[in-house]
Amino acid sequence: MTPRVKEILRNYAGNPPGVLNNLARLLMSGRLAGTGRLVILPVDQGFEHGPARSFAVNPDGYDPHYHFQLGIDAGCNAYAAPLGFLEAGATEYAGQIPLILKLNNNDSLLDTKDPNSAITGSVRDALRLGCCAVGYTIYPGSAHSQEMYQQLREIAEEAKSHGLAVVVWSYPRGSGLSKEGETAMDVVAYA
Repeated sequence: MTPRVKEILRNYAGNPPGVLNNLARLLMSGRLAGTGRLVILPVDQGFEHGPARSFAVNPDGYDPHYHFQLGIDAGCNAYAAPLGFLEAGATEYAGQIPLILKLNNNDSLLDTKDPNSAITGSVRDALRLGCCAVGYTIYPGSAHSQEMYQQLREIAEEAKSHGLAVVVWSYPRGSGLSKEGETAMDVVAYA
């Protein structure tokens, strides 16, 4: 383990040893191993934006195995995806790239000003698939943000109790924000 990774892990000293081991696993994988930097290949757009919009320009993208191999070939530190995508290849690619199960997802079928993702996976699923972390998306500015924060707290507590790291994706969105407000410095600071 490099001095830089040890320095980063010290910031998480209050976490259980399993969480620290999984954080180290993320930081010591891929082309950036040991540098303290992470590149995670997130592939949830098929769920979030629809498969045709996401993958029609590159038909190989319809195949979940394609994304595992892409992450490996690109030297990513980890591959993050919803349950179905990970279930399709977790066994075949076991040990080749750290996995992060994205536990909640939204879709673009309903036009709503206040995003509110559904829980589509569980900590138990992540453990079954050999993941090193779970991921969760929040939308500060959404009318549902308080509910999201509560869900995140509960999920993080459960995940950490099982030694899993927690990755949070935070996007300022919702009826509480103007389009310009989504990128305003004081708003982005919440993310």
